[in-house]
Amino acid sequence: MFQYQSAYRQNGAGLHSRTFWFTVLIFILIYAAVMLFMFLSVLPAIFMDSAWGLLWIIPMIFLLIFLSLFVIYPITIGVLRYFAKTYRGVDFGFKEVFVTFQKGNYSKIIKLSLIIVVSYHVIAFAYGIFVQFLFTAINAPIGIIMERFSTDGQINGGQIALIIFILLLNLLLIILSYIPFIFLAIYMFLAYMVYIDQPLIPTMDKLKIAWDVMFRAGGSLLKLLFSNVVLFMVPLAVYFIVIVTGVLIAVLFNNNAFGLVFSVLMIGSALLLVIGYIIIMYFMTGSVVAYYFICRDELDRRQAAQSVSTEKDTRYYTSEQSFEDDDGDEGQRPAESDNR
Repeated sequence: MFQYQSAYRQNGAGLHSRTFWFTVLIFILIYAAVMLFMFLSVLPAIFMDSAWGLLWIIPMIFLLIFLSLFVIYPITIGVLRYFAKTYRGVDFGFKEVFVTFQKGNYSKIIKLSLIIVVSYHVIAFAYGIFVQFLFTAINAPIGIIMERFSTDGQINGGQIALIIFILLLNLLLIILSYIPFIFLAIYMFLAYMVYIDQPLIPTMDKLKIAWDVMFRAGGSLLKLLFSNVVLFMVPLAVYFIVIVTGVLIAVLFNNNAFGLVFSVLMIGSALLLVIGYIIIMYFMTGSVVAYYFICRDELDRRQAAQSVSTEKDTRYYTSEQSFEDDDGDEGQRPAESDNR
């Protein structure tokens, strides 16, 4: 079941510790930088009148958005280079994350990011309207039932059953409504992986390859989703068991000593839960990286079997090439640069 997590763990043997701590360090530095920026931005506003303070804060918000898109975002995408090199078993250093700012790669990642961010918000807005329409249509009978109830003050068993059914249908719709966002998030991730793999190819080719990797390479997308859901639920289940155990201990042994043990148990389990989720998020990210490379290599094999000339189509490439020759970050599978 954990095919992709296992593939990432096995391929990256010996590099996981470095990748994990480099990633944690990068996000700590990003968090610290954002907090410092917010503090320095808000500090002058404290000594201003409310109107002038608001006029000061608004441009600072736009500046933070600008810095997030053009500085922080490329760095977070650069973190994927750690994971990609770990999966391929290639040595790397801390500065690997900043390669996205070199040569023509920076303009490529900004262009790709803008397309993805704008497309995401457009799709999310349209999908949100569609889901809202579904909720309105499903809940319309409840409004009619409540209106009749307010008129005659009576409600029969059939109407109660209908209300329960509609409420359960609402719950199901809420759960299902997140599935397209999960698929969209995976697609966005794969598009960035194509950038890590082949940064210099045209942007639209990156999006096309990400689609092929996700749906046409024969990878088990459902297995990837289900295994990560199970992995995500494991710490929560363990935490729930610990909480229940602690409550039972506190109830059965109602004294100060066990009260202290209960408090320590709760604090300790909460910290372990956070640590557990950080580790799990690491392997969840690694599983999507493994999914990308497994599916991408399958596309390579199909392309080679069809004997398609690379001069006619440079979107696919040989999977045996490695990061060892990417001093200028031409990616794992170098291709000719294109300004599109």
